[in-house]
Order: sequence, then structure tokens, then C-alpha cells
Amino acid sequence: MAKQKDGITDLTKVFISAAKKFTDSEYSRLQSVVFSLLHGVNFGYDTLDQKLFNDAQDIKFLHTSGKKLKKIRKVSKKKYKDNIVYIDFSKEGLSDDA
Repeated sequence: MAKQKDGITDLTKVFISAAKKFTDSEYSRLQSVVFSLLHGVNFGYDTLDQKLFNDAQDIKFLHTSGKKLKKIRKVSKKKYKDNIVYIDFSKEGLSDDA
């Protein structure tokens, strides 16, 4: 399966992606979790439904949002149609105390 070119499943693709980015211990934990899921462990979810996906998305947001946020440089006083305000997120001219 590891060297196959045809018939690669989404599970295989996830393992390949994880192998490139995870440490050995993180990858081992992923293997254990997938193995457990396939053998009936539910990790606190009674059913595999939208709640699992919502929780996973919330976790991703909470743990990656700090990397993507930028300081607001200025907010335009000019009002646009439908009360939309233009916000400039560029980092030009910012100091650490801004």
C-alpha cells in the first residue's frame, strides 16, 4: 500500500501528508487513533456526525489563528455602501506598541 500509485485512498493520502509533517511520536499517535476508531473507540462521540467536524474545525481555528492574524493598521472613517468599513491589515509602519 505504501508504494502504490493507483487506488490510493484518502486515508493513505492523509498518512502521507502526516508522515511529511509530524514527528515520529505524533505520527504514532495518529496511527493509534485511526486504529482505535476502526475498532469501535468513539472518543466521547456517540455518533460520528457534524459535531465531530465542527469540533475539529474549532480546534484548527483555535490552534492556527494566531499565526494568521495581523495587527490592524488603520480603520477608514469613510463609510461604504451598506455600512461596510474598509480595514487595512498590512503591517507597514507598525511598531510593537501599536
